[in-house]
Amino acid sequence: MTTAQQSKAARKDAAEERERAGRGGVPIPVVTPHVKVLHVPTPPGVGAVAGAGRSAASHLPPPDRLAFYGGLGAMAAFNVISWPVAAAIGVGTAIARRGRGTEERAKPEEPGRTAEPARSR
Repeated sequence: MTTAQQSKAARKDAAEERERAGRGGVPIPVVTPHVKVLHVPTPPGVGAVAGAGRSAASHLPPPDRLAFYGGLGAMAAFNVISWPVAAAIGVGTAIARRGRGTEERAKPEEPGRTAEPARSR
């Protein structure tokens, strides 16, 4: 090392000492955490789980009926109505809707008639 480089290094050390003296002169060790992130590969059967979820969702009733059954269940949970009455209402409604749906599908539509019943005056 040349004398110019030595004097430059000495000036730098002196500046660091003055800076430390302004902060109280006590060096504070700083610990930086190093987090190791692991990559976990997705197992090959995840597609089957997603397929099962889609299958379960396809068997659920439409949102309006789901809200009806949820409200019926909430009323039974908060003892507004007893749970056997709620179960009877739910099962009766499901059977009535199922029966009405098969009747409408079984009837062939006649030409010139609409699907709505005729109104009497």
